[in-house]
Amino acid sequence: MENAQPETVRYQPAHDTLTDKLDYMSSASFLSRAVAFIIDGLAIWGLSQIIIHPVLQLAGVGDVYFLTPMLSVANIATGVLYYLYFILMTYFAQATLGKMITGITVVGRDSDKLSLSQVIFRELVGRYINNTLWYLPYLVVLFTERRIGLHDYFADTYVVKNSFNLYKKEIKAGMTGQGRSDHQVDGLGHGRNHI
Repeated sequence: MENAQPETVRYQPAHDTLTDKLDYMSSASFLSRAVAFIIDGLAIWGLSQIIIHPVLQLAGVGDVYFLTPMLSVANIATGVLYYLYFILMTYFAQATLGKMITGITVVGRDSDKLSLSQVIFRELVGRYINNTLWYLPYLVVLFTERRIGLHDYFADTYVVKNSFNLYKKEIKAGMTGQGRSDHQVDGLGHGRNHI
């Protein structure tokens, strides 16, 4: 009898190496990213209602627009706030408020720290393209091996689950001999720290 595959498979990256499985398991799901985006949208809306609209009304330019109401001063200011929020939060904290709440972080391919150019490409160029195409490119996350969105391709970034990413680092460090010497795995696969 041939080796039978289990009925339920928890993960199925295209490659079967341990590193590929670890990368797949540590990547954030579409649902967690969508929930984070909704939370971020609510945060931006709240900030615009608390800061932008009152300031524009006090300045007397709340109803001013250029050519069409879509190009109102309020809409332009809210758009600037939208992109600044994502750029600054991702650059300085590697996560927006929504990502912090859902426990996910944006990391670079070669290191956890993102460069300013990566953040600009991801949060300005990538988001502009995604938003212009009615958010449809965000669905790419559902069909890629490491759940990478179109804006992640532009910036060479990944969105990872914080807890699994820490485990992945420890396991990869152990595989390369750079792991902690006080961590052992018993016969059942449970890790134990020895002091």
